[in-house]
Amino acid sequence: MFYTIYDRMIDLYTKTPKERYEKMLERCPQMFEIFSLKDIASFLNITPIYLSRIRKKLKDGSVPS
Repeated sequence: MFYTIYDRMIDLYTKTPKERYEKMLERCPQMFEIFSLKDIASFLNITPIYLSRIRKKLKDGSVPS
């Protein structure tokens, strides 16, 4: 349990919100089926609006031109 909390604290200080979001998706891709965007944003320590922007950028970036 200590290592989980420690890793989370280190991530909050060293990773960008986008990196934290991508790591969360790798670990638990079904997260959006279980929790609301507001809860996920809170977990990532960002606003729901900023989470929506990250998701939009990743979605737009994955579509080939």
